[in-house]
Amino acid sequence: MVLASDFLDSMAWTVGASGILLAAGAVLLRSGRRSTSDEPDYRNLQFGLAAAIGACGFYLLVSGLAISFKWPFTISNGVYNVLFGGIATLGGLVLLAGVTTVILKADLRPVTYFAAVAGLYSVIDAYAIYKYSLTSSPLLAALGYLSFAAPAFLSVPAAQSKNKTWVWLFVLFALIFAAAWLYQAGNFTLAHLQPA
Repeated sequence: MVLASDFLDSMAWTVGASGILLAAGAVLLRSGRRSTSDEPDYRNLQFGLAAAIGACGFYLLVSGLAISFKWPFTISNGVYNVLFGGIATLGGLVLLAGVTTVILKADLRPVTYFAAVAGLYSVIDAYAIYKYSLTSSPLLAALGYLSFAAPAFLSVPAAQSKNKTWVWLFVLFALIFAAAWLYQAGNFTLAHLQPA
């Protein structure tokens, strides 16, 4: 049975898309050209990526807040509202902060500190998912949350260091994060579309 307010599948698709967009954005920002470049093609691509990431961030923020305020999941005394609403809200805020920083041509490093804290929150969620057997597949769900934490933590050295290895590690883990969540999204959608 699908709740009328259950939009976890569209949230998961959005999370997966944001992983791909973050990987592409990291490659663009560290491609050797500076983010202050006034080249029209470069700025257009930068704004296009920012718009796509911003749309993902906005949707996650709104849906996370909706879960947090509407409390649609009454199973287990609302644990799932905390689990899904909190990380969606934080993830949306991180994406919106990153987009704003890129558009304003500001320093991205402070946003990475925020991302690292959101990554820590995700690690705690993953631990709780596994420890308390939350969701129908606790190990898979915990790994999905950990896949968010890895690029969140890696964003700090990727933005701080001149060493491109950190950027490529961020890109790799952002793509792993995207794959994990696209897999989850597919499973959510198939389950929600299954006739009763």
